[in-house]
Amino acid sequence: MPKWLEQAAKNDLEILEDGQCQLCGSDTLHGITECVATAGKITHKISQEKGIQHMTIFLCVDAHALQHTLIHGRWNNHFHLTRLHLILRHQVQWTYDLTTVLNEVLDAYKLKHADERIIDPDQAHRSTITVIDVDASHDEDEYVRLVWQWAEQVYTSFADSHPIAQSLAELFLQKCEAISKDSQQTVDEESE
Repeated sequence: MPKWLEQAAKNDLEILEDGQCQLCGSDTLHGITECVATAGKITHKISQEKGIQHMTIFLCVDAHALQHTLIHGRWNNHFHLTRLHLILRHQVQWTYDLTTVLNEVLDAYKLKHADERIIDPDQAHRSTITVIDVDASHDEDEYVRLVWQWAEQVYTSFADSHPIAQSLAELFLQKCEAISKDSQQTVDEESE
């Protein structure tokens, strides 16, 4: 059984196999299953190199995960909202190495915030762009533009949880600065 189905069961979410996606409202024929399948291939509409350069790989994962919070672990929602915050508000050029740093920050953070939750937006405030819209893009430029719009809409829809994302982002940036200082000190010591 896929992990997302296991998580849905933990959250008492009954999966509907027909019609629109029950979580994001995307125009699917086979509900959330089709939505998740589309998300699995959406980052491959452009090359991996371009996906990292334009950050569409990370933005797609974050936007889709946040539109489907009930099929992910609770702390995944903190991770995805914080990464969107770092990319969209702090213009962090994300890399895979930074994922490890954010995970370390989150591991320490959740020890002191065990009961904290990311608050899902109500239906009236959720993003109107979904993975199905992005998948329908016709060329690379439209794809990149739609991914960024989608990420921005999803991020904006979680306004009630922006203070959480900001707190985590500050901790992340502090940790990155400390790592950078340690690396520079090591380089300086080796050059002496």
